[in-house]
Amino acid sequence: MRSHHQSKRPAGAAQLRLITTPDDTREVISPVRRPRASRAGRNLRMAERLDQIAIDAQREAAEAVMAHDDVSARELLDRASAARRAAALLRAGPSGVRDLLAS
Repeated sequence: MRSHHQSKRPAGAAQLRLITTPDDTREVISPVRRPRASRAGRNLRMAERLDQIAIDAQREAAEAVMAHDDVSARELLDRASAARRAAALLRAGPSGVRDLLAS
């Protein structure tokens, strides 16, 4: 059986070695990481988008009322209400949905 020191290498071939000092090994083992800003969760981001949809729909409903378009205004107010309700459900999470639906 051949040991790892007796490998066949062509003449003139070099072998690379990694030499580290004690300070370097600490950085290699556990690199310094800068703290990341916390990201909003997926449900929270979607709830924020739904809030924006509700705001836009309410603004468009006000414009429709000014234009005496009652049918469009009602549809837009329904859309705003549904978006707010969906955002509230997302924010409530699985444990709070039952309480929210009961109210």
